[in-house]
Amino acid sequence: MRYPQILERPADRARAAQPPGNGHARGIRERNRALVLRTLMEQSALSRADLSRLTGLARPTVSEVVRDLLADGVIRESGPSQESRPGKPAVMLEFDQRAVQVIALDLSAPDDIVGALASPDGRIAHRLRRPRTPDAAAAIAGLVAELRALADGPALGIGIGVPTGSSALLGLGPRLADVLDAPVHLFDDADLVADAAQRFGSVGTDFLLVRIGTRIGTAIRVVGDDGAPVERSIGARELAHVGAGGDPGELCLCGRDGCVHAWAAAPAIARRLETPGADHATVLTAAGARLGTSLSVIAAAVDLPTIVLNGPDGIVSPEFVDATAAAVRAASHPSLGPTVVPSALDDAVLLGAATRVVAAEFSPR
Repeated sequence: MRYPQILERPADRARAAQPPGNGHARGIRERNRALVLRTLMEQSALSRADLSRLTGLARPTVSEVVRDLLADGVIRESGPSQESRPGKPAVMLEFDQRAVQVIALDLSAPDDIVGALASPDGRIAHRLRRPRTPDAAAAIAGLVAELRALADGPALGIGIGVPTGSSALLGLGPRLADVLDAPVHLFDDADLVADAAQRFGSVGTDFLLVRIGTRIGTAIRVVGDDGAPVERSIGARELAHVGAGGDPGELCLCGRDGCVHAWAAAPAIARRLETPGADHATVLTAAGARLGTSLSVIAAAVDLPTIVLNGPDGIVSPEFVDATAAAVRAASHPSLGPTVVPSALDDAVLLGAATRVVAAEFSPR
């Protein structure tokens, strides 16, 4: 049985306890239900006729699914259609964003775990921060239990943002699914920040997202000619471990002197800032310049109008952003190069996790 039961009608859950034989029909009902929900999430307000046309489901099937979703409080009627046509106006339907909560966790900080109840419309509730322990699964399970106790009802699932390319967290998802008895989804934190920036931010439609964390992650978001997000070749990748020029600096974990990660990843910057007598502006300017040098190659290759920098407030400062932008411009045509801006979105990993979980759980299977 799916957890929680938002995709299944009460009658379906009763049938689940019966002997096998109706599993195929139950699976079809669940897929139809998920398809209608996903379509309403993507298209905002639609009539029953619109749903039939967009999903390919027969109108009687759509009417049955809609009746059950209305009874369960997952969708609502938003009023008559404003479209001018003969006859009685169609009643419009919309997904009720308030009916869904996701337990979202951010594991991108080295010392803490942040969790919250998040909804797909961008609301964050009961934000909690707990120390990271050697047993990551136990720490996560404890935080999830706290959030479950604060939730209004069952959560749709659990979405977890992890540092891009973090091999230490591989295998955590299946282990947590067993411990937590719930759908667990692990995502690269750069991907989640890019999703949140695209949906809730104000950075435009096409951009390169650079996530400054324990690692430096990147993600590209591009919108197609029809306004729909391009689904391929945009996922999170760790920024290549390349020399950033100038002073070799620290030895990176990759084994290279002067690697951009040893200059601009959050732990490396934090160590420099904590050095006695360190000048914060100088440290951040040097780190931003090295990052911009490395990003200039990507910027030239992908030709996107905007680079969005995201990371801790103490690092993604005006000095850091300006130095990154200057280095990118130095390798580009002054009037054609991308604009470099900071991400002003709070809790972007948590918001992105909620969006991803909802999309995954409402996808027909």
